[in-house]
Amino acid sequence: MTAATLSAGAMRAAPNEATRMAQQDTMLTPRFYTTDFEELDKIDVTPVRAEWDLLIAEMKSDPNKGHFTRNADWKLELEKIPEPLRKEFIDFLVSSLTAEFSGCVLYAEMRKRGTNPDICELFK
Repeated sequence: MTAATLSAGAMRAAPNEATRMAQQDTMLTPRFYTTDFEELDKIDVTPVRAEWDLLIAEMKSDPNKGHFTRNADWKLELEKIPEPLRKEFIDFLVSSLTAEFSGCVLYAEMRKRGTNPDICELFK
């Protein structure tokens, strides 16, 4: 069974298929990387301090916090999306969730291992 043959109900009932999709290597989703935490700690933002502080302030203000709110205008019936588009949509969702999770893990590790206060602040 492939993602293209799964209905929305089947996707909820078959998380293992979604997991298998997320584990596939593609050009855009390599699965193996390493983070050099020592190199991150060596980063000096002094030459761009003003811009850095503005960036951090913007991130803290979270201007997109309410941007992606699902409301009555957003109605999606996955079963009604044409098959090729539905497959691409499911692939996009799986890739997005995988990337978000990977980012969360990286951010948590940087906060735990990092010693550079500027970089640790970035990963909050």
